[in-house]
Amino acid sequence: MWLIVIIIVVVIGAIFLARKASMPVENKTQEFLKTQQNRSEDEVSGRSLPPPFPMGSTRRKDVSKLAPKRIFRLDYDCAYDFENYPFEIVGESHYQSNISRFAVKREGKGCFTEVEARIVRDLNNSHDKNACRVDINGLTVGYFPRNNAESWVKLLGRLNMPNNSEVYVKAVIVGGGSKDHSFGVRLDIPSRVANSAKYIKEA
Repeated sequence: MWLIVIIIVVVIGAIFLARKASMPVENKTQEFLKTQQNRSEDEVSGRSLPPPFPMGSTRRKDVSKLAPKRIFRLDYDCAYDFENYPFEIVGESHYQSNISRFAVKREGKGCFTEVEARIVRDLNNSHDKNACRVDINGLTVGYFPRNNAESWVKLLGRLNMPNNSEVYVKAVIVGGGSKDHSFGVRLDIPSRVANSAKYIKEA
């Protein structure tokens, strides 16, 4: 009796293996193609791809730094001061050659040359993170005093102006009447930086 049971089990196993081995090759090929098609659809729909800017990625931060440059003008009416060009910058002694290119000298008198200046943040300055540079025709002529630079940066933030904003103002070159008197630059903006807010308009 046991011999008969063993024979039946062996016969059934042989039949199962024979049927499996005889599966048409076409069926396997169709299953493979179907799997590849589903995979391609997932990739096209984006389900298998990572998001372009993952949360907290540095790539998103780099894009924000590339905000378009915006240009502004500041036309001051001297309502808060008793004279024109009340704002004094610093560091002109390091940029005398640049300033002298624009200064119109008067014989026997000091210089008083009215020009246009540009205020920009010096984002790569290693000495002061709030450094604000003053340029004339693309040449540096000085900087904001440190406390005023901090106030200017706060003002930019309050007005939602990007860090790479350029603000054009009226300026005057003074001094240079003799070898002992170097050139200086004064800006026509409020001596108290916070009062500049209502005068700044986008160009």
